Amino acid sequence: MSDLKTPSLASDIADADFRLDAPGEIMNWLRELLQSQARIQLSTPDGAAIHTVLRALDTPHGMLTMEAPQARDALPPVLASDELVATAYLDKIKLQFDVTGLVAIRGDGAEVLRAPAPLRLYRFQRRQAYRVMSPGQLYPALKLGGDDLPRIRVVNVSSGGVALQWPANVEPAPQQGEELSGTLELEREVSFTTLLRVQHVAPGDDGAPHHVGCAFASLAPTAARALQIFIDQAQKRERLMRRTV
Repeated sequence: MSDLKTPSLASDIADADFRLDAPGEIMNWLRELLQSQARIQLSTPDGAAIHTVLRALDTPHGMLTMEAPQARDALPPVLASDELVATAYLDKIKLQFDVTGLVAIRGDGAEVLRAPAPLRLYRFQRRQAYRVMSPGQLYPALKLGGDDLPRIRVVNVSSGGVALQWPANVEPAPQQGEELSGTLELEREVSFTTLLRVQHVAPGDDGAPHHVGCAFASLAPTAARALQIFIDQAQKRERLMRRTV
């Protein structure tokens, strides 16, 4: 899905796969914004915008406190707008949510912005380049259609496709433009049928496996949702590992 440039999110986004409604999950993402001090853009349909950061999160009362911008003349049109969207980035995740009831108040000797926490939040992959590297030999894997066809190891997975480690002794090797159908097994209990289109093939040397890059040619909504969750969980694990190093 392409980046959203203007509010309102409720009218522009129809795909529930990107929408979060659970209060606990929304608060978890807001805590990520608070801890990372990621820059947040508040924008109106008319193009007015300011940049801020989250300074406090009042979970019991469901309130956000944000830093007021230094450019004072940019704030009035944002405060006056009936439609306001917040956009922020965490690694390769884009977050967006509607902001209602934004006010500027004086707190601790400085002006801050306050607004109710959102009831709905949208989360997107910023791009298809984020790839989940295969942690082992068993999963992920592609089970090709047909009982006599092999199970192919998946080297990495992204929201746009997969990279396969095609054994040199499995003939014939796929060619660019060819379509492959089968079951993508992300984990032991997470799998779905898919149609892949071969984008490129790099033959291996001296009997080594071929590297086959494929794009998703057909993916059902339920499969796309399972894939998104798989990638999200991998990114969460990656962020957690970075924090503990």
